[in-house]
Amino acid sequence: MAERYVESALVLLVPDVERSVAPWRERHDPRAADGIPAHVTVLYPWLPPADIGPADLDALAVIAAGQEPLELVFNRVGRFHRGLWLAPDPAAPVLRLTEAVTARWPDYPPYGGAYIDDPDDIGPHLTLALGQGPEELQALADEVTTRLPLTARVDRLDLVVGDADGQWFMRESFPFGADAATKPAP
Repeated sequence: MAERYVESALVLLVPDVERSVAPWRERHDPRAADGIPAHVTVLYPWLPPADIGPADLDALAVIAAGQEPLELVFNRVGRFHRGLWLAPDPAAPVLRLTEAVTARWPDYPPYGGAYIDDPDDIGPHLTLALGQGPEELQALADEVTTRLPLTARVDRLDLVVGDADGQWFMRESFPFGADAATKPAP
């Protein structure tokens, strides 16, 4: 029997921001319908789901436990390629999580190493739109800017898995904080 899930990612879900950005994502981000809510990516792609073992999950729990809960403010719109995104502030804790995960699994660089020559392209972000032309992106940027800042409390690292149809599902959560290793994730 073939493995149902074919890819995985580590993300910071931002449900506090989801209500505000969902209408934009539904209209402008084709991936919004794939089952993953508003998020900031820590690492994609990560291990193939069939290869994720207990030691990997334990290592993620330790990495997450070393991170205190975050208060992220999204107050700036940015662009890449044919996309529009919101930048989280502070970005440094998200970058530290990415560095910790890639140090533990060096065979899985962010975005498969696609942006290794231009690390600014892969900085922490919450995607709002993909695939639109410059005029549509500018109009969306103007609209979004009037609704900023948005804030979110993040208290866990989430492992999500994707199936062959491009749908994403929550697999496991790893709480932040020094005492997180003793608390089960809901």
